[in-house]
Amino acid sequence: MTVTGEAVVAAPEVRPRGLRNLKPTKATWPLWAMTAGMPFAYLLGIQGFVWCLPAVVLGARILSDRNVRFPKSSIPLLVFLGWILLSMTMISSGSGYLLFAYRWLLFAGALTSLVWLVNVSEERVRSMQIYDWLAALWICLVVFGYLGVLFPDFVQKSPFQILLGPIGNVGFVDELARWRFAETQGFLGYPLPRPAAPFNATNGWGAAVGILTPFFLRSWIVQPDRRRRRTGYLLGLAGVYPIIGSVNRGLWISLIVGMVYFAARKALRGQFAAFGVLCAAMVAVVLLLLATPAGQLVGDKLDKSEKSNDSRSTLYGEAFAGAVDSPFIGNGAPVRPPDARPDMPPIGTHGMLWYLMFVHGFVGMALFLIWLGGEVFRSGRVRTADGWWTHLALVIGLVQVPFYGLLPQVVLFGIAAGLSHREDPA
Repeated sequence: MTVTGEAVVAAPEVRPRGLRNLKPTKATWPLWAMTAGMPFAYLLGIQGFVWCLPAVVLGARILSDRNVRFPKSSIPLLVFLGWILLSMTMISSGSGYLLFAYRWLLFAGALTSLVWLVNVSEERVRSMQIYDWLAALWICLVVFGYLGVLFPDFVQKSPFQILLGPIGNVGFVDELARWRFAETQGFLGYPLPRPAAPFNATNGWGAAVGILTPFFLRSWIVQPDRRRRRTGYLLGLAGVYPIIGSVNRGLWISLIVGMVYFAARKALRGQFAAFGVLCAAMVAVVLLLLATPAGQLVGDKLDKSEKSNDSRSTLYGEAFAGAVDSPFIGNGAPVRPPDARPDMPPIGTHGMLWYLMFVHGFVGMALFLIWLGGEVFRSGRVRTADGWWTHLALVIGLVQVPFYGLLPQVVLFGIAAGLSHREDPA
């Protein structure tokens, strides 16, 4: 294995054309299972475990190939994976080791997805096919969003849980495998079902929708097939309601920042069409808020956000204090203080930034942020048409780091970075 800053795949201009489909191959099935194959994974009850496939399967392929080359930008993430193993010394329970292993595999999946996509040829795996699969996952999340609205109380053991017997009832397994369409919360003063599936929480749903939106736009909106584009417009409009109805501020903020950033970059290059689309989208959303009950939901969320902000501020302060106590290797896992209120989540669970800081210390946090920030900066210099969309996905992900846990969504960072490297011939 070697480290290089050079691309190892063909430039986009010479990509072979082929029929667009959602079928996996022997080479691509680990990525397919967690994207276009998510409905099947959910029916089986393995929706939380398929995110580990890139680390296990692609990792095995990388280790068995002596000619694999690592991009220079991936080195901080590689060092991060080794460094955070030291955090295991702070764990004292068997279940803690299992949780640590699961989370480590998710970070490893980001690296293996990146490295594998950089090394595999365009003839064997087309980038556009991966775009289409990521877009299919976005559509899947929208469908799950409507299921959450229609069947908010649906909770059922999955076939995988039933097959596992008593082990399926263990909290860690139950969270990853149980069928549940919505997370019903009462922070607005009344029960509010919020989209969650195929994740175990609404924030996971919102984080994935945000990161995947650029891929949906590229797959369905920005391409010459008029029939597909018209269908894409309808799918995009259908996605507006669950996005607003989720009252997920993190999702809203990251999408707004991403759209404004994209329009500004285009405008600086003399291309104002994106700015016009942004203005039209904002007008459409305002009209939707005024003409539907979604406006009341948004207003209630903004009115009741002070309590949520206070709770988060408390968790952030405790995460920082805990990181100061163990600045190099962290605390190994999120912790619930013995004197905490029953409604307060464990320290280190309200944002990737605070998770890294508390669980893996300031060193681990710095290594991961150096990698992600480096990929955002590098991808921003890519000048191909498709390079814009991978860069935008990474920008949206970076915006989400302070307030979303991004596990398992971190694997999507690796896929986006790998696709971006394919667009960069330098």
